[in-house]
Amino acid sequence: MRVLLINAPYHFPDPVIHRTEMLGLEYLAGSLRKAGHDVALWDPTVGSGQRVSDGFGLYYYGRSEADVANMIARTRPECVGISCHYSFAVRDAYDVANLVKHVNPETIVVIGGLFVSIFHERPLLECAALDYGLIGEADHSLEDLLSKLSGQGGAFEDVDGLIYRSGGEVVKNKKCLFVQDLDSLPFPARDLWDMVPYLEGSREKRLYGLGNRPALSILTSRSCPNRCSYCNMWLVHGSRWRGRSAENVLAELDEILFKYKAEHVFVVDDNFTFRPERAKVICEKIIQNAYNFRWNTPNGISVKKIDDELAALMKKSGCANVCIAIESGSEYVRNVVMNKRISNAEIVSAVSCFRRADIPVVGFVLIGMPGEDEARFQETVKFLKSLPLASIVVSYAIPFPGTKLHDTLRQDGVITGDFTIGMDDLNTPVFTTRDFTKDDLVRRKAALKDLFPSLAVLTEIEARNGSHA
Repeated sequence: MRVLLINAPYHFPDPVIHRTEMLGLEYLAGSLRKAGHDVALWDPTVGSGQRVSDGFGLYYYGRSEADVANMIARTRPECVGISCHYSFAVRDAYDVANLVKHVNPETIVVIGGLFVSIFHERPLLECAALDYGLIGEADHSLEDLLSKLSGQGGAFEDVDGLIYRSGGEVVKNKKCLFVQDLDSLPFPARDLWDMVPYLEGSREKRLYGLGNRPALSILTSRSCPNRCSYCNMWLVHGSRWRGRSAENVLAELDEILFKYKAEHVFVVDDNFTFRPERAKVICEKIIQNAYNFRWNTPNGISVKKIDDELAALMKKSGCANVCIAIESGSEYVRNVVMNKRISNAEIVSAVSCFRRADIPVVGFVLIGMPGEDEARFQETVKFLKSLPLASIVVSYAIPFPGTKLHDTLRQDGVITGDFTIGMDDLNTPVFTTRDFTKDDLVRRKAALKDLFPSLAVLTEIEARNGSHA
């Protein structure tokens, strides 16, 4: 079957974004090609954002309706898959689906990504042009759906995590299956599109100091077993951590470094160091192979099980910096409310290990969780001031549907069932409790950011250390 996979366009308030490659679409394309399908990839968001005259100061990252229609007409796909991760991109994703049907009503349209994994039936209820949705990892489920549509047998109710229409109703199959043997998957199909925009990223914005040299991403494991109350990652990757073998990871690094000439690599795992011995082996093999690149962990790592040996190996293998999930200096907020199960002592120990290895540390901090009154916020201030961090990133708590935080706030009447996530919610408080007002949170965020240098300090550190290991 001829398949076109598209990254959904979106509107965003920033005129410049940091662009990284679309690993999810690349993995899907690789699996479909391995199964014998004719696959094409298209990212209409590549390029500069176009200012929109709507009074909101937004920029459109996408292509015109004519461009989208021409791409559909030119590639003549039998199936179009649209990847949509954000609520602020969903209307643009619907527009693409409608254009596909306008060009050819017979073309099958499937939507996937984080948005579907959170909201399940909602996309099909809101957009008649969408034929199917897929929840979570779709490496195998999209292939199963296409086999069914190609007349190779099977029933729709057997496709894992499928959302479809039946008898005038929208039906949802439970998501149960996740890829257990990650080594069995083909590498991301980077060869199916122009990699230059991803390698170049953005000269104005970098991911924690990296990206000023040609940069690509790698996913060495999937998921994280720590079910934090605010995290929705497990809705896509499941609750069980799965890691690729060191040999498989090194084989992809060969491709990234030598075929595509990347010099910086973003390790975008949710928990790269979950199994420290595996992480150590990967670092050791990078050292043994004398690879010459810089890497970091922009999605963060857990502080659990970090020791001096691991930190030293990470440094020697080219680690430029790490992000760690501190979230709160109050052990009550961090462990009782957030369910992180990490002590202050473990954080101090991990930061100390990285400091001895001369690896700059960025602390992720989350404010605005239930129970975080002024006294507990001051615990965070005091604790952060005691840590030798290079910088911090402060975010507001967002009650994503499917999380314990969302359920708790609904039960307490803080939010309602129709709560939606807006475009700028990551930079704006979205709920209040008896412990704080929105103004309190804005003030607290400003106070925390004043404690440490801005993230620009990492670019300066990287410049001093050099762009190579």
